[in-house]
Amino acid sequence: MLYAFIFLLLVIITLAFLEDFLGAYNKYIYWGLCIILILFCAFRPVGVDPDSESYEYMFLNDEDPSFLVDASFLFLVDIFRIFTDDIHYLFLFYAIIGVSIKFYALRKLSPLYFLPLVIYLGNFYILHDYIQIRASIASALLLLSIKPLSEGKKKTALAFMLIATVFHSSSLTFIPILFFSNTISRIWKLILIGLFPVGVVVFILHLDFFTTIPIPFIEEKLEMYRALTEVGVFTELTLKYPFIWIHYAAILFSLYFYDTIIEKCPALPLLLKIMAYALFCYFAFSSVPVIAGRLHELLAIVELALLPCICYTIRPQFCGKIVVCTIGIIEFVLTLFVWKLLDFSVA
Repeated sequence: MLYAFIFLLLVIITLAFLEDFLGAYNKYIYWGLCIILILFCAFRPVGVDPDSESYEYMFLNDEDPSFLVDASFLFLVDIFRIFTDDIHYLFLFYAIIGVSIKFYALRKLSPLYFLPLVIYLGNFYILHDYIQIRASIASALLLLSIKPLSEGKKKTALAFMLIATVFHSSSLTFIPILFFSNTISRIWKLILIGLFPVGVVVFILHLDFFTTIPIPFIEEKLEMYRALTEVGVFTELTLKYPFIWIHYAAILFSLYFYDTIIEKCPALPLLLKIMAYALFCYFAFSSVPVIAGRLHELLAIVELALLPCICYTIRPQFCGKIVVCTIGIIEFVLTLFVWKLLDFSVA
């Protein structure tokens, strides 16, 4: 199975360099890859990822795990139980929605077909579509909301965000994004540049701005996660986490080449603000590591549209694509070989 991942990455990287020559065939190959990734994800062996065994247990045992999962998951479990005792068909349902929406949203945000998929396969395909399947749909709907929001269609964007909350309650954190404009003022530039250094100081000093949030459901969640962190169930956050540095570097790089990138990516201001929001969550909720980490991961889905923009700033563009593919390979290696998020011995 590991070799299949490596083969897929090599194929997508090759396509990223060939798409200028493929013409109309790009869209057929693109959607063909979408189908392959859906099937690959849906029919994976149970146990290859950290969460699938828990999902299968909940699927096969009629217990109430509502403190861990959203009501929509429990509802879908009840529906699928009527027809099958195979959890893979529920995985297929989540994969069809999560993967296909991401593919559709990326076509709206980027003129590039395959370069965003290099970033996607190395990180979010594994993290969300394989492991955090409920977050997969939520992050896909966030990605889908960016295009209408950049065009001032806030009601459409709000609709996508509210649907996301049905699949993952953490999607409530999407709501502030509705107040982000698709422009970058001088004040916003200062915020984007200064947020990370201030966040590092907050992290080092262990400042906690969210010890108590006066919303019963959220308070219960925070307390549960704090307790689990104290007994070692969840690992502590670290400033050595490579992705926060990649994301901050992407913000600075995009600001420096702002005029060049925005010609190809009109939603650039929104992408930058959402990425900064993701970093804000990482530092602001650092006292509850699992919350901070997952909110950052959920919001940072915008890297799929933001990081490929680097290729527009480097000439020849061939070299720009090499830089983006290198980032994708680094994320791929970190995800599968350093952190070993998937256990291929199960396959």
